[in-house]
Amino acid sequence: MSQHDPSQDPFYAGSHHGQHFFVYNAAERVQRVAGFSRAQCLLALAKDDLQKTVRTAVERRLRQLDREAATC
Repeated sequence: MSQHDPSQDPFYAGSHHGQHFFVYNAAERVQRVAGFSRAQCLLALAKDDLQKTVRTAVERRLRQLDREAATC
């Protein structure tokens, strides 16, 4: 059984007694995306289990980051 590397998962929620926890609910994932960096967005897009609504939110966040970078 392979262990999930929390540093490579933008949906990592924390750990308790050595057990890692991750957000899998689409609504909660969409909420987290609002604060993602570009690197976190790219990690999220690489996930196989990414829901369509979450993918859309990540793509929207990337466009927002692009617009912000263009105005600086």
